[in-house]
Amino acid sequence: MAISKHPFGRYQVIDRELSRKDWVKTKELKEIIEAELSIIVSERMINEDINAMKYDPLLGYSAPIEYNTYQKAYYYTDKNYTIKAFGLKENDINALMFYAKTINQYKEYEVFRDFTNAIEKVLDAVNIRKGISRLKQAKSIVQTEKTPKLTGSEIIPIIIQALDTNRVIEFNYQKFEDSAPKFTKLQPYLLKEDRHRWYILGKLEKYNKPTTTYALDRMTSVKILEEKFNPIDFDFDDYFKYSFGITVTDDEPLEIILSFTALQGKYLKALKIHHTQKTLIDNEKEYRISVNVRPSWEFYEKILGYGDTVIIISPDTIRDKMRDKIDQISKYYQ
Repeated sequence: MAISKHPFGRYQVIDRELSRKDWVKTKELKEIIEAELSIIVSERMINEDINAMKYDPLLGYSAPIEYNTYQKAYYYTDKNYTIKAFGLKENDINALMFYAKTINQYKEYEVFRDFTNAIEKVLDAVNIRKGISRLKQAKSIVQTEKTPKLTGSEIIPIIIQALDTNRVIEFNYQKFEDSAPKFTKLQPYLLKEDRHRWYILGKLEKYNKPTTTYALDRMTSVKILEEKFNPIDFDFDDYFKYSFGITVTDDEPLEIILSFTALQGKYLKALKIHHTQKTLIDNEKEYRISVNVRPSWEFYEKILGYGDTVIIISPDTIRDKMRDKIDQISKYYQ
């Protein structure tokens, strides 16, 4: 047997034995480590390992190990402690717990299921005992928006495989206004979520850019072909820069001035309606902003949602379109 120079295997054995027994003698730890790791260790080395687990700031374990002089053995003062979380700090654990709860809303999507399960296994290994001992209990104090599982989510793994391997996909696609689906071949480039729906953006042979969009819930009979393609360099962040949702029009971006009530303005300062939002006026009577967008139906839907707390100041073309929509809506209530 070789003499061990690497302590982390020994730390794992020491942690396991202290976790499952009331106390463990140094001699016993020596015998278990030598048998399981096929190495030679001394009792002095084990004592040094325990001191490192307790005090070494680089390890960060701060293990609650004490020595029982009557039993002449070591023990954990906190039986819920373990180093199985690979040195995770409290903030790391809290972040993982929050992330696990947040991604939980996608647990019905096969592609995300392994992520959720993996995180829960790590948290289970930590045995968190800060008044919240299990992830299920933690869920009751963090509630995220629950959304129904949409048709099409089951093909996400297929889409991701095609994206990773630069392979063409084929499928049948039926728009809401069409009476029958149409056969489509697509070079996939980007999987994108917008308002809890999933879309694939890609390139058709007749186009030069990968900007054709398909909703996964309207795709059927999806297959990955052996046919591969050479992806072109395309900046999707820039492509969606002035969009208001998944729709990107061919229009040039417009600076739109919006005037909100002062109360509504407080919400907009906390959560912007668009990343281009700039404050123009902020007083007790008005909160006025500008946004640079390509107005799509999502834009008008968003502004209509603010009801009587917003007025479009300019440009006149956008004001006129909004007036037409409001006139049409008012007819429904006459």
